[in-house]
Amino acid sequence: MTPSLRIANITAALAEARAAAANGAGVTLDGLVATVEQALRDARTAPAAERPALTFEMIGLMKELDALVAGLTRQHHAEAQQRAAAAYGGGGRGE
Repeated sequence: MTPSLRIANITAALAEARAAAANGAGVTLDGLVATVEQALRDARTAPAAERPALTFEMIGLMKELDALVAGLTRQHHAEAQQRAAAAYGGGGRGE
């Protein structure tokens, strides 16, 4: 698999995970670290002429990863608020 295709596949998988999380589905990131590490190794050993394009592709991957983290963080906070509301009867201050 070419470095560019590997990066594109990872980016697409992250986008799918982000969409799933936005719809409330659980997301598993098993193997993500190893896959990204392999993409980085591939990019480092790619021919010099290909590296600038791979850099921009990796930036896109990182942006998608940041968006996934933000979505998962929002999901986590929403779930925590729901658990707290359930635990405390939904009451706020002064109730």
